Amino acid sequence: MVERRSEWRMYIVTDEKSYETLMAELQECVGRLEAGSLGVEEALSLFEKGVGLSKEARQRLDGLEGRLERLLADGQVESLKVEETQ
Repeated sequence: MVERRSEWRMYIVTDEKSYETLMAELQECVGRLEAGSLGVEEALSLFEKGVGLSKEARQRLDGLEGRLERLLADGQVESLKVEETQ
């Protein structure tokens, strides 16, 4: 994260990817691995990338869930009732 300041305003620029972008990249990695046409080293490298993307996506999702829980706890948003289906 890069913080930039000017005399008029302060803003923060992040290079974080969205959850959707992370999932799209992960799906691309899985597709290439499932194709089975990669060498061992390239497959292992792609697998490592996939693990990292998965962890980053999970962290992003956890953060979004935390924000939603805080909003619900503050009473700013009405809770939604979701029924489980089997």
